[in-house]
Amino acid sequence: MGKDGSNQVEQKYYAMDFAFYSSMGVYHFEDCCEISRAVGYDAMLLSVWDGRNWAQAEQLASMKSRFGIDPAGVYVVLNLALGEQDPRNSGILTMLETMPEGSTVQLAIRSATPHLRPSDPAGDAPVAAWLQLALAIAAARHIQILLYHHLSFWVEKFGDAIRLCATLAHPNLGVVFCGYHWYAVEGAGLAPLLKQALPYLQQVNLSGSRRSPLGFGQVATIEPLDTGEMDNFAVIALLHRLGYTGMLGYLGWDEGGDPYCKLERSLRALKAMRAHAERHPRWAHHIDA
Repeated sequence: MGKDGSNQVEQKYYAMDFAFYSSMGVYHFEDCCEISRAVGYDAMLLSVWDGRNWAQAEQLASMKSRFGIDPAGVYVVLNLALGEQDPRNSGILTMLETMPEGSTVQLAIRSATPHLRPSDPAGDAPVAAWLQLALAIAAARHIQILLYHHLSFWVEKFGDAIRLCATLAHPNLGVVFCGYHWYAVEGAGLAPLLKQALPYLQQVNLSGSRRSPLGFGQVATIEPLDTGEMDNFAVIALLHRLGYTGMLGYLGWDEGGDPYCKLERSLRALKAMRAHAERHPRWAHHIDA
């Protein structure tokens, strides 16, 4: 219920700490939390990158009491081509066993086995076997594991994450929709994908983006949400029509510059787009096809 007493669900917004990375270094955890809260975000997501850094996830327990901001979860990358016993992978299981109960993990999967190309279903079996181990821990500790589709990773397309969720059908397994990675890899056919993903969709992150005119290297840019050619309003309007009520996040990776300004601009844009979608539900229906 909203603050006005209506049945409208109050939208929650989160910042990914990627916005605090630049060529000049990385902001301290305390700074990331304080700035995100000062700007007005409800939550912040912490990147631990791989299992060797599992202990960093313990910081989630004190975020609310120390900084007044909710933990949106952690981001971590699984790479089974390294072998399950590699600390970059085994540490993820340790993290699940020790991080605060009720946490959320955004899990990107770089590789299922050596030499597999992105999206190759031949990797489903080994990934599903590893996920069963992780989900047994997650279920016991009320942790949600959300599959994160990522450009050039094995789980590259949004549909890959949906396929794994449908196969495993586990209540502690869901998906994140990453607007940038969908736009960079596909950029079309979003409505059928989101409808298919809706039972599993728990978080969304977005960014401004435009196609690279060079056609090589980085295929699309990542920018603050009030710039770029990607139509994030159409995406948010579609999510609203489908009844999505989970958190909306700002990606912010690889932009550099002043994180406070980027976070502020992007939160303002997120709130404006969400408000327009609520007030004008008939707008942007072209994306529904």
